[in-house]
Amino acid sequence: MTSQPHIPDPETAKRLLASLRHSRLAMETATLELEDITMQLENNNRQKRLVRLRQAIKDVEAESSFLQSTR
Repeated sequence: MTSQPHIPDPETAKRLLASLRHSRLAMETATLELEDITMQLENNNRQKRLVRLRQAIKDVEAESSFLQSTR
């Protein structure tokens, strides 16, 4: 004894389909916004690493310069 699936009337089907489309678009929008935030964070991390590396280069150059001046 299996029950037959209920097929909604055309007006209800249209409404449900519109709701599903809206949900899909909202999810796609949220996904793109999250991707944008992720890219911004990755860029921020790259910039911070670049600053640290440049500072490390300056530190090494200063140390090298100091060692040469003490000879």
